[in-house]
Amino acid sequence: MSSERRKKVKNKYSDKPNIFYRALARIGRFLMKIVWLPRTVYFAEKFPKEGSVMCICNHYSPLDACVIYHKLFNFQGRIAVKAEAMNNRFVGNFLTALCRAISVSRGDSDIGALREMLKELNSGGKVLIFPEGTRNKDGKSKTLLPFKEGAVTIALKTKTRLVPTLYYCRQKPFGFKGNKLIVGDPIDLSRFYDKPIREIKDEANAYVVEKMNELRAQIDEIVEKYHGKLDRYLAAHAKELPSPDGNLEALTDASRDGVGDGGGDRD
Repeated sequence: MSSERRKKVKNKYSDKPNIFYRALARIGRFLMKIVWLPRTVYFAEKFPKEGSVMCICNHYSPLDACVIYHKLFNFQGRIAVKAEAMNNRFVGNFLTALCRAISVSRGDSDIGALREMLKELNSGGKVLIFPEGTRNKDGKSKTLLPFKEGAVTIALKTKTRLVPTLYYCRQKPFGFKGNKLIVGDPIDLSRFYDKPIREIKDEANAYVVEKMNELRAQIDEIVEKYHGKLDRYLAAHAKELPSPDGNLEALTDASRDGVGDGGGDRD
């Protein structure tokens, strides 16, 4: 995208939306609490409550960000949104008021977006990005689309925790029924820190994709083999997934105390 085109996109909305859009954002947050109340989030307790976090997720639907922004971000932090959406004056202003959306130009090295993300992370905030770069139109496909390098590059630059999340399938309309989200352990990229990013970003990106595929296998097993019953999954993997104090019951309780119905499928 040319600099003139990018300037046009940014000028479509204000960095400080007026009271109308701020009021709509309040309504939007309220509706998120109501509409996405029954969402199931496995291992929500793994998501850091404090400090900077780069959160990544697979991408099926425009609704994907809602569950994460509500249940994991607690309406704090920022979400990367494609520039085409932000170019709509209403959408751009609404999303800026709702989640301080960061406009990202796909296919380009968007320096402005990179600076905004670095600023948020360096100040201890959270950023959600979909590294596939576009939605997977096949809502039943379990194959990740190729990952863009932006997320891993930013995580390496800032040495920020990179927390993977993954949806089991596409969101149902209005989010009332069906989908499930899993939170993985932060991905340790420290092995790459002492090397030039341009030399290792492909390797680091491949490592992140590998961890996301492991998370896919985990949620598939929970949902398909154990019918969404997390306590049964934990019992079967007791030796592999000990709680910090070695107590399986404590780990099960921690998952239930997380977001959504950690102990089972209530949808």
